[in-house]
Amino acid sequence: MKNIKVPGTINSINPNTQSIFENPFVKTLTIAVFMGIFLVDMGLGLFEVFSTKESPLPSAVVLLIFAVMFIAGMVFYEKHGLDTLSSLVGGALAGFGFSFVFVSLVGGVQFALGGGISAIGWDQVISAVAASMIASVVMLKALFYKLQNHLY
Repeated sequence: MKNIKVPGTINSINPNTQSIFENPFVKTLTIAVFMGIFLVDMGLGLFEVFSTKESPLPSAVVLLIFAVMFIAGMVFYEKHGLDTLSSLVGGALAGFGFSFVFVSLVGGVQFALGGGISAIGWDQVISAVAASMIASVVMLKALFYKLQNHLY
């Protein structure tokens, strides 16, 4: 028996319809929400790290994250034509940056799960997410504007 596609069903292919993820408004809003939550989580993680004066992760895990990202960054920069010293520096910066981001994200999650958001207040956290969403859209649009003249 042939697979007959009936118009209006989920399986029908209509070239005139647009997926919800192809809608520029939905795409930009989704990215802004995730970046806003990401930035606020990092901020809460930094607050947690500085208030407790200890890392939310064991030092061995942080060192392992740094080592993996250092090697990956170094190989990436060597493949793109940088000399050995520059690729070492680029790998070190990539390792440090990713370790910093990961530690602050884990600290933010621990802060939130430990009841820290209730102590700060939901109004401030939601306001911070909203401000971060605006900042992320501005950063993305500025980055897109800067990169649109370069062909990669």
